[in-house]
Amino acid sequence: MFDLASIILTAGAGVGLAALLSTDPVSVQKTYVPTLVEYQGYQGELISKLLRERIRTIAREANTARGDQLGVFNADESAIDILAQRLHIDGLIDSMREFFGMQHYTISPSLVHSKEGFRFNFAEGQLVYSTNDLKMSIKGETADGKLFVVTVTGRDSIPALIDGLAERFIERVDPYVLALYYFRKEEGAGKFTDTLSMIEHCVRVLPSSQKVWPLVLWGDVYFRQGHYDQAILKYREALAINPRHSEAQALWGNALIAQGNIKEGLATLHAAADMAAGDSNQLKETGWPTVHTHLGDALANLGQDEEAREAYMEGLKLVPDNPYLKTGLGVLYLRHGQLDVAIELIQAALKNHPAKAEPRKWLDQALAAKYKENL
Repeated sequence: MFDLASIILTAGAGVGLAALLSTDPVSVQKTYVPTLVEYQGYQGELISKLLRERIRTIAREANTARGDQLGVFNADESAIDILAQRLHIDGLIDSMREFFGMQHYTISPSLVHSKEGFRFNFAEGQLVYSTNDLKMSIKGETADGKLFVVTVTGRDSIPALIDGLAERFIERVDPYVLALYYFRKEEGAGKFTDTLSMIEHCVRVLPSSQKVWPLVLWGDVYFRQGHYDQAILKYREALAINPRHSEAQALWGNALIAQGNIKEGLATLHAAADMAAGDSNQLKETGWPTVHTHLGDALANLGQDEEAREAYMEGLKLVPDNPYLKTGLGVLYLRHGQLDVAIELIQAALKNHPAKAEPRKWLDQALAAKYKENL
C-alpha cells in the first residue's frame, strides 16, 4: 500500500516513491518544494508531515473492520525489491498497520504552480508574486503495472491541497475506506450525502468480491435512516456475494426486529451467531460489535436476559477481548444487582472501547450503586 510520509516534489524534480517494505515504510531521500511555497512557511518536510498525518487521520477515523487488504489491485513481491533499491527505510508508518493491510504502489507526486506571475496588490500598494492556482498531482503505478494519475488544484491553500490529494488518492486505491471515513463524519447529523455517493462509486468500480463491505455499509446507512426494507435488500445483496458473511446476516436480523418482526429477526441473528466461528473477520473483531453482541443486545432489549447472557458468553469464547461483549454482559449483571462482576467487566471494556462514553456511563452507574450498597 502507500505511505505518503515524505513525498513532495518541485516541477520537473522526479523524486518520490512510497510503499510498505516489510514492517517499515519508505521515505524519500530528498524533498523539494518550489521556493515560493517555502516563502509561505511550507518547507518540504512540513508538507510531507501534513500529508502523512492527513492519511493517518483518515485511517483512524475510517477504522475499517473489514479485515481484508487495502487496495483494489494485486501486489507482488517484486514491488518490494524495486523500492528497496531506491529508498531509505524509517519508522513512520507503523501506526497505520493497525488499520490496514497495505499493498504496494509506486508513486511520483509533484507540486507546481499552474498559474503564476506578478500582480499589483492595491491593498499593499506594491507588486506581489501571485501563487494562485497550485496543482498537486500523483502519478502512480501499482505493483501489477497499472498506471494512474490523481490531481487536485486550489488557490493559495497548501493544507486544502494536501487534504484533497490524500482523499483522492485513497479514493483511487480503495474507495471503501473513504466511504467509511465519510460515514464516520456524517453519522452524527444523519445526512449521508458524501457517504452514499462514495458507496455507489465503490459498487460501480470494485471487483465483485470486494463489494460486500460497501453493500453492508449501504445497508447501515438505510437502517439509520429508518428505511429497513432497503437496508435488508443491501444486506441480502452482500450475502449473495458471500453467504457466510455473518455481519450482514446479523444486521439483517436487527432490521427485521426494527420492523417488528421479532421472531424472524431473532432467528436470523441466531443464524449469524452460528456462522461466526467460521468467519475470520469475527474472530479478530476487537474494535467493533460482534454478531454475538447484536444477538445479546437484541435479547436483552426483549427482556430475555438468560439467553442474552449466553449469547455474550459465547461471543467472549470466540473474541475474549471484545469491549462491546464485555459492556453488554456487564450491563446485564448490573441490571440484576451483581455489582462486583458488572464493575469488573465494564472496567475491562473501558480500556479498549473505541467509544468510551458508553461504558463510562454504565461504570458510573455501577459504582454509584456499589457506594449505596456499602452505606
